[in-house]
Amino acid sequence: MEPQSPPVRVRACAASQREPGTMYFTTRPGGLPVRQPYAWLMGVDQQGEIVLDRKFTGTSQDVRVQPDGSLLFSQSAQGLLYEVNVDGEIQKTWHSRGKWKDKSPPPHSTELPIHHIHHTVNILPNGNFLILDAEARDFDNWHTSTSDPNARRARATLVGDIIHEITRAGELVRSHHLLDILDPYRITHGSMEDYWHKQGFPGAHDWSHVNAVGYDIHDDTLVVSVRHQDCMVKIGRTDGRLRWILGNHSGWKAPWSQYLLSPEEGLRWQFHQHDSSATAPGRVMCFDNGNYRAPAFERPLEDHENFSRAVEFEVDQKAMRVRQVWEYGERAKERIFACYQGGALRLSVTGNTFMTFGGMCFKDGKPFGSNVGAFGRARLIEVTAAGEVVFDLEVDDSSSAEPMAYSAFRSDHRPA
Repeated sequence: MEPQSPPVRVRACAASQREPGTMYFTTRPGGLPVRQPYAWLMGVDQQGEIVLDRKFTGTSQDVRVQPDGSLLFSQSAQGLLYEVNVDGEIQKTWHSRGKWKDKSPPPHSTELPIHHIHHTVNILPNGNFLILDAEARDFDNWHTSTSDPNARRARATLVGDIIHEITRAGELVRSHHLLDILDPYRITHGSMEDYWHKQGFPGAHDWSHVNAVGYDIHDDTLVVSVRHQDCMVKIGRTDGRLRWILGNHSGWKAPWSQYLLSPEEGLRWQFHQHDSSATAPGRVMCFDNGNYRAPAFERPLEDHENFSRAVEFEVDQKAMRVRQVWEYGERAKERIFACYQGGALRLSVTGNTFMTFGGMCFKDGKPFGSNVGAFGRARLIEVTAAGEVVFDLEVDDSSSAEPMAYSAFRSDHRPA
């Protein structure tokens, strides 16, 4: 029997120290769209009370609070984007042309001239959407191993992400193709995964796996999380020109190597990150999932030794240097490993940081680095600048007679 509500429990809530307003997130059983075709849009207020619990058919992914307080949330597998009010009632729908070309779209839905809507959706100050699409291209002499640099090479199909800027009326403004921006022959431990096999690209490698596009209002640029390249990159919003690459330096060749940021002492690189955003002029944040914590051809860290964290960096673009200015999650008492999904959001009133440890996976009771064949749960945690936990919510079905795995992609905040 399908549950009517997800297994959500507030573990801790210091309301007076929390950010005023309501936090919204999506959650669903399992980690893969084929597992359970339903999900929830949830809202929890400053006091830790659940104020929205809306079940939807289909799998949910991102959620964004719009300037007018309404919500956007996406269903990637279905190629749908919804606008809903704070009661979860659908006000408007958009659909991707590619997903609905052979069937009738929802009534009154606006068509978007793209193939996919995957992972993130974001809103620019001009009201336009930033939406992720994907394409496949063939490359000769490509890698057949992420552990052996001397392994044979072969022809391969790579999926690269496309960043679209689209008006609310469905007009395409511009597109940026990752395969034209970064080196298609650079790989990480994740670059050969099969994420896209059942989503339109059978047999292709998931080379880039962009999962977030943040907008930096200070210089009109985009901060892009490229999970399967273990980096964040900054590109121009209008020209798509590469400004810098923030991530470990392994495997980058000219001309891309000139865009690498040099680390200051004490910096730890992020790996397989989610949810890139600009927090202040010259500062960016992400949720560092931490998968592998090693570049391709180097030995990965064991899952049971790993951890995820929120991390903030300060970039000196003129000097092309970067330093780590804040993080939460590395110290032993804080450690949680969430191998997939996740978010890190800096809050404007308190300066607190809200984190979504979205996909905590376990196998035989131990932390596991994949959602395939594993049990999963999620934790949503708010901390002060000093790292004090003021809110802790879990989505965990492990106490049920027939437990299901759950995950949560990321969270967004609606001010009071």
